[in-house]
Amino acid sequence: MFALINNVIDRCFFTVTFILGVQLPEFIQQYQQRLAGHLAESSSQLDQFEIIAQQHFDGSLMTMITRYKENTEASIISTGELIERLSVRVDYLASHLEQITQPDYLNRVYQFIWHLDQQIAQGTAEHFSMAIPLELNAIATGGILAISALLMKELTVFAVKRPFIKVKQDKVIENNSK
Repeated sequence: MFALINNVIDRCFFTVTFILGVQLPEFIQQYQQRLAGHLAESSSQLDQFEIIAQQHFDGSLMTMITRYKENTEASIISTGELIERLSVRVDYLASHLEQITQPDYLNRVYQFIWHLDQQIAQGTAEHFSMAIPLELNAIATGGILAISALLMKELTVFAVKRPFIKVKQDKVIENNSK
């Protein structure tokens, strides 16, 4: 009876982890779309400052930022710092988007995991809509995650049971030797 219950639990565990694993490519895609949206918005804002730099600072955004930051008025200094942060953010978002849009799926997953932007990931998770993508990468991710999780579960159960099995075997040997 215990074997049957354990078998059902294993199948349910495998199914749930498979479904969660299949969601990873979908989450990466929605994260990528959100990242592209942030980049487009930030670039649009920076473009407005670049137009001003074209008109008044010979097209140099860095000259404009430097002059703003050297100004004596606090609001102008703050504007220069804002433009500088915006410029850095556009570069960061563009670089990050380039990293996770690699054609190689494993490299894309690696870049996604190691260079995850917490703010964008949180926003993606809040608005995430589950889907079952019927593509090889999604099915392979789900299968690998499910098999790995099932193996980890079995190893954990074995590690927990092992001391008790050893004690039981020692008692049987002790009783047989009497």
